[in-house]
Amino acid sequence: MLGKRIAWLLILLSLAVLYLFANGTVTLALLVSCIAAPLLSLAVIMASGRHISISFEKADDNVSPAEVTLTIRNGDIMPVTDIEADIRCMNLRTGEAENVTVTRSIRPKGKVRETLIVTPGHAGRYEIAVDSMKLYDPLRLWSREIEVSDRVYLTSMPEIFELDMSLTSSSSAMPEGDRYKDSVNGNDSGEVTGIREYVPGDPVRNIHWKLSSKLDKTLVKELGQPITDNFLIVLGNSADVSFNPEALDAIASVYTSILHSLHAEGIGFTAGWTNPETGEAVFRTVNNEQELILAADEYLAVPATDRSAFESIDRSTADNRFAHVIIVGSQVPSGIKEISNGCQVTLFMFGAQTDGMIEAGAEVIGFDEKSFTSELAGVEV
Repeated sequence: MLGKRIAWLLILLSLAVLYLFANGTVTLALLVSCIAAPLLSLAVIMASGRHISISFEKADDNVSPAEVTLTIRNGDIMPVTDIEADIRCMNLRTGEAENVTVTRSIRPKGKVRETLIVTPGHAGRYEIAVDSMKLYDPLRLWSREIEVSDRVYLTSMPEIFELDMSLTSSSSAMPEGDRYKDSVNGNDSGEVTGIREYVPGDPVRNIHWKLSSKLDKTLVKELGQPITDNFLIVLGNSADVSFNPEALDAIASVYTSILHSLHAEGIGFTAGWTNPETGEAVFRTVNNEQELILAADEYLAVPATDRSAFESIDRSTADNRFAHVIIVGSQVPSGIKEISNGCQVTLFMFGAQTDGMIEAGAEVIGFDEKSFTSELAGVEV
């Protein structure tokens, strides 16, 4: 467009010089036309396109590649001769983005549709939105921005494989409260399994005040906890793999496969991840297929950053709430000692070279982006 403006100014200057030396009717007519035509074209762009709206429609989420239809509506009685939409398709988990430009004309009170084919390159939540929209005059000398707002989301699921989720803490066949786990701290005040020294993070209500005053040190009661199928599955989002989409795919695949394997076994659980906007922990209880799908829409939109709510988990988060915590990521949380002190912990760590390694009382299972499906398929948790 800048080139056209420069050309127009050069023509205008040439006609002005020609008119000075050859004061003829034809030269004057050309000069007036050269001035009037761009101004008339500018008037057209200012008068049209005042009621432009857009909308996105998506086909089946489970189809890959997916079809997304962009509809642009012109609510004015004047036609839109040239409208240009810059559409961005971004994977919110990996940060990868691709832009497509759509240029169309629209008749008065009319609409046009453009079908976009979205081929996901990696697992994640894809956001399709109009970054900017410009209206051009018929001569393409002028343009103006149009404010529009709409977006649509698509979820590209990672590879899902089966894991043996015959978890040792599972006892769904037992009536709740019939037995207690002595190795896991609970919250049943009627069942004291032991006495130990106070650890930062222990609930104040568990302090044994009489014995503490006698021995002159703070002691707490270890309370029993009914053996239940109560699991927290955490998705780590360390920034050390943010540059590696294949690593992010592997982590998402392992995390998703654990959730699906638990669901297939009929085991209810809580899925946890970091809210990318607030940096706070998100907990979602999953008991059915619909909740599993809704959870995937959320956690597959979480990018890998340093803002992880689970980098240091307070004991009050896991203690007395979960019998087993499973963390999938690339870095061991710094608060792992506090977690393992209150419940069973299993770590699925990307890039970890382990052979049954134990980290602060938690079992570490390593995997990489190449052969994780075959290596983890036979793992019993």
